[in-house]
Amino acid sequence: MSLIESIILGVVQGLTEFLPISSSGHLVLGQYLLGLEEPRLIFDIILHVGTLVAVVAYYRRDVAQLVFGFRDAAEAIGRGQPRSALESTGARLLILICIASLPTAVIGAAIDTWLNLDRSSSKAVVFVCVALLVNGCILMGGRFAGTDPGPGSEPSSRSLALWGITPKIALMLGVAQGIAVLPGLSRSGLTITSALLLAVWRTEAARFSFLMSIPAILGALALKFEPGVFGSSAGSGLLTVTAGATAAGLVGYLAILYLERTVADATFHRFSWYCWGVGLAGLAAVVIV
Repeated sequence: MSLIESIILGVVQGLTEFLPISSSGHLVLGQYLLGLEEPRLIFDIILHVGTLVAVVAYYRRDVAQLVFGFRDAAEAIGRGQPRSALESTGARLLILICIASLPTAVIGAAIDTWLNLDRSSSKAVVFVCVALLVNGCILMGGRFAGTDPGPGSEPSSRSLALWGITPKIALMLGVAQGIAVLPGLSRSGLTITSALLLAVWRTEAARFSFLMSIPAILGALALKFEPGVFGSSAGSGLLTVTAGATAAGLVGYLAILYLERTVADATFHRFSWYCWGVGLAGLAAVVIV
């Protein structure tokens, strides 16, 4: 793999991982329609590390809150006062993310086991294109959804609810994130739109969605990791791998910034036009080819 190819793959990874247009779907379409090769396992892992760094860097204050929240919860439990942990915003946020991660892990693993698509086949392309059309409909469905906090909206310090997100809502968002494992469906698209439809504050829907993605990305990396995988990096070149990861991280950071603005400005649904266009073009290409 050349340096230019590495950077291009990093840019594509950074864009499609966070924008609501499905990174897995674009990988399938790229393999079938453009003849692009799937990145080697080690390179794919490193690209995901780059996007993970982008999320952590962008939401570094929230991530710090999660770390301190874990500390506060551990100290409260150690004192025999687990309820007092809820006084910490970081602990409440940590609990909500854990609640969301449970259905994601179960549903994601089930779909990964059940779905057996040859990603280089026309059947996989048709599946992805239909899923992209559905993804576009989901995004458009959130056009008039979403709220902003009003006076007195902040929950009490002992309430587990945070940013308009209750444990029940966190659980439903985790289900949406698990379903988004299907290629062609977007993780950010499903979770943010679901949050908006559940009346989560518009300014916080994207924020919680991306914080949810941290354990999801870590879980995906754990599933992909195999013993000796780093031994397969011989020949990849340190510069080539670093360039790809850096491109993924920088572009991913900018993608998060842009996506947050589209959610706040109520223009998030416009990505549906792109999904519909790519989905229809992909179906047409399968028929022609």
